[in-house]
Amino acid sequence: SKMCQPPKEPPVDAAAAIKQLYARHDPDKLNEVDALLTKFKGREAQLLAAVTAKYCPDDVDRFARIVKLFSEDADVNRMLRGFDEDATAKGIDKRRLIMFKCPTVDTLVILGDKQNLMTRMSSNGVELDISYLPIEQLRPMVAQILEAPGDNAIYATTLEQTESFDPEKEMSLLVCAPS
Repeated sequence: SKMCQPPKEPPVDAAAAIKQLYARHDPDKLNEVDALLTKFKGREAQLLAAVTAKYCPDDVDRFARIVKLFSEDADVNRMLRGFDEDATAKGIDKRRLIMFKCPTVDTLVILGDKQNLMTRMSSNGVELDISYLPIEQLRPMVAQILEAPGDNAIYATTLEQTESFDPEKEMSLLVCAPS
């Protein structure tokens, strides 16, 4: 199967990502992309999501599975919360972003599969670049990203969510896919 992910972040340039998906999956329609982008001006992220869903339904399902597992599963939540106890002991602000950078598509598959994830976490772990960004580090980082060209709205949203969540009940997660 063809590799099918939006380009590596940050930043996701939605227009470029859309062109890339058409070039890969429907090259005959490449000449219509500019007109499509004009029509969706300011809503490129939604357009990218729709085009991804059309040509790469697996990717959309994969992210949905990860979100469901990480938000609803008590065991997975306990495992993630373990990382927070240390912060509490040190009196660090628990509003933080946990950022998972997946080096391969296989990593994404593991993240959405509870048995596989739990087994790997208790043995040799998952090949992941995990960063825990406390809110005071996240603010300047996002400010910098937002100055860069391209559509970086996901980072603004990520910061907003991290600022507003209740640290006793919620976590802020960002999963980055490989390109």
